[in-house]
Amino acid sequence: MISAAQIARNVAALGFGNSRVAPIDSAMNDEVIDELRTQRVEGVAVSGVLDGSIEADAEFVERIIQRHDETMAQTLRVEIAAVRASEILAAAGISHRLLKGASLAHTIARNPSERSFRDVDVLVRGDSIDGAIDLFESKGAVRLHRQLRPGFDARFGKSVTMLLDDIEVDVHRLLCPGPFGVRMRPNELFFIDSTFELAGEQIPTLDPTDHLVHACYHAALGSAEPALVNLRDIALLAHGPFDEERFEDTIDRWRARAVIQRAVRLVERTISVELPEVLGRYRYTQVDKTERGWIDLYTVDDPRGRFAALAPATFHALRPIDRPAFARAVGFPDGVPPATRVRSILYRRK
Repeated sequence: MISAAQIARNVAALGFGNSRVAPIDSAMNDEVIDELRTQRVEGVAVSGVLDGSIEADAEFVERIIQRHDETMAQTLRVEIAAVRASEILAAAGISHRLLKGASLAHTIARNPSERSFRDVDVLVRGDSIDGAIDLFESKGAVRLHRQLRPGFDARFGKSVTMLLDDIEVDVHRLLCPGPFGVRMRPNELFFIDSTFELAGEQIPTLDPTDHLVHACYHAALGSAEPALVNLRDIALLAHGPFDEERFEDTIDRWRARAVIQRAVRLVERTISVELPEVLGRYRYTQVDKTERGWIDLYTVDDPRGRFAALAPATFHALRPIDRPAFARAVGFPDGVPPATRVRSILYRRK
């Protein structure tokens, strides 16, 4: 019998040469529905049920539609927060780009209802992040984690997580943390203006090429086993129009071939979607030994463990002039007694 995990993978591949999903055994309804929701492809499953590419009993159909309606209600709340976050930044003249979720739902998904999302991700320039955080706090947002030391966010941080109207808003400086984040040139993501319409507003976002770069980073470096929705994002972007030459130039400038290789292999191995050759060629590309080792550090699932694993690699990837400030912030953050910090470091090394 086909497993719930395999059914979810087949659902994620709908539209890419996979036109049907094997009939779902009614005894597996609970398991399949839970897996579809965990992998955030229940919207694709609802489309499949409605267009006949998924065969299931009436109970499954009723329940998956009900669960999807619940997800869409929450997604709508997140969309409202995304519009508000963009309006707050635009009113203050802060350049920004809405990332992932709402942007992809309204630009690449076959139907926006197929792409759910749980939070708001917005990119600002490094020299704007402190002002953006202060601005959000003035509008009632709450920062969830304190800055390690003054200036750390703008100089070394990937993002700052806040709650705005009870919705998580991640204010990004980079697309990923760690050594691959150090290698990025994030201001390049502001060179091209692109927007999409949401709730009657034109929201700034990345263009398809930069979206594809980000989708690969997110899938490859976000966790050991990315959600199927993130792999489907890559497939949708890769099979749509994008600037192949600029994509390759970006990856070379950011020295991220190992990132793209892992992303490509994840898509092809997990949902069996063959990617265009411009990405497929990274499947067997030569990867530096150090970069291959870095990839392993990003697959630590516990966030605290991942930060501890990435910190030494980040230190060595930084310019020598930046290393003392980074080491001081990570080793002895503000508000933590030195003795407590030393004990935590010793415990982590056991």
